[in-house]
Amino acid sequence: PLDLDDFSNVKEFANLYKGLELGDISVLVNNAGVMAIPSRELTVDGYERTFQSNHLGHFVLTAKLFPFLSRGGAKVINVSSSAANIAAPGLDMENLNGEKSYGAWPSYGLSKLANILFTNELQKKADAAGQDWLTTVALHPGAVNTDLWRYIVGEEKLKEIKEKEGFSIESLALSATSLFTLTPEEGASTQIFLAATDDLVKGAFYEEMKEKTNVLPFTKDEEKAKALWDVSEELGGIEFDLVEAIEVEIDESPEDDTPDSEESPEKDTHDSATAVVEAPEEDIPEDGAEENEVEDENA
Repeated sequence: PLDLDDFSNVKEFANLYKGLELGDISVLVNNAGVMAIPSRELTVDGYERTFQSNHLGHFVLTAKLFPFLSRGGAKVINVSSSAANIAAPGLDMENLNGEKSYGAWPSYGLSKLANILFTNELQKKADAAGQDWLTTVALHPGAVNTDLWRYIVGEEKLKEIKEKEGFSIESLALSATSLFTLTPEEGASTQIFLAATDDLVKGAFYEEMKEKTNVLPFTKDEEKAKALWDVSEELGGIEFDLVEAIEVEIDESPEDDTPDSEESPEKDTHDSATAVVEAPEEDIPEDGAEENEVEDENA
C-alpha cells in the first residue's frame, strides 16, 4: 500500500508502478490525507503529519510519477478545500511543520493552501516548459460525511456510537451531520467531473463542478508558491524538474529491436492511459474551523 507519511514508500511506489508496465497515466488524483489531528505528530521522515500527508507526500508522488504522465494529455487533480482560507493572510513559511505553533485546524488549513499553491506552480512550470499536454487543477469537494469523525471524537468512541442501539446525545449529533454534509458519493462528484472533462481551465480552482473565480488573493501568491516548491523539494529529498523528468523517461525507454528489413507500424507510447487515484479523504465546512466536516477529501 501507498503510505504518504513515508517518503521511501512513496518513491518505491513509483518504481513498482514502472515495473507493472500498466501504461501511461491520464489522470492523477491527489486525494488522500488527514484532518484536524488533535496534537502535533511527526512522520517517520520527521515532518508534521498533516503537512506531509496532505502536501509533501503528494508532491513527491507527483514528481516520481511525472515521467509516466501521458503526453497525449494528462491531468493532475489536487483535492484541496475551502479550509485553505483558515491560513489567511497567507502561507507561513516559518511554520510549515508546526515549528512555532500547532493547532489542529490551522495546520489543516495550511496544508490545504499548500495544495492550491502547488497546483498553481506546477501549471506555471508546465506552461513555461511548453508542456501543453498537462492540465493541473485544484478543488473543494464540499463537506463530506465520512469516518474522519475519528479524529474529532476518537476511533473507539466513533465505533461505540455507531454500534450503540437506541437514543443517545452522541448518536443524535452524529446523525445530524448528514443533514448538512454530502455522502462520499456526492462528495466525489467534482473530482469525477474534472477527471472526465477535457475543457478545463488550467491552474483553476473548482467547486461544485464549476470554476471558482472569487478566490482570496493569497491563494494566488506566486512568490509563496515558488518558495513552497523549493522547500518541498528540499524536505522531500528530490528535484522536481519537469523537463529533466521527460528526458529521463526517453533515455530509459527500451531500444527498438525490430530488424531494419522489417517495417513495423508506428506506435504511440502514450496511448494506454491509466488513472491513479489515491485513498479517500473528506473535507470540512466552508465556514471555517468552528464546524466539523469530515475527512479531507473523498475519491
